[in-house]
Formats: sequence, C-alpha cells, structure tokens
Amino acid sequence: MRESLKEQVRRRAGNRCEYCRIHQHHDPFYTFPIDHVIAVQHRGTTTLENLA
Repeated sequence: MRESLKEQVRRRAGNRCEYCRIHQHHDPFYTFPIDHVIAVQHRGTTTLENLA
C-alpha cells in the first residue's frame, strides 16, 4: 500500500482510530494500522473508501 494512501486515511480520520476514535497522541509509541473494511480476500479494494 502506498505511503501517500496511508497518509490520506490518517488525515481523513483526524489522526484517530476510525473504530474506537482514540487519538493517536494517546499512544505515541504505537502507530495505528490501516485496515481494509472489506478484506481483500472478500474482493475488497485497496482504495481510500475501503480503508480505515
């Protein structure tokens, strides 16, 4: 996955986990992972709309 796409996801989320809404600054030693909402194995795409 392109680094620029990861940055777009983080920027859209306001640097928070899109599931639990905890802000990244609460855990600065761990970078939240980027996940597919619909898994690739289930034909999910690696697009901004399908990433959280």
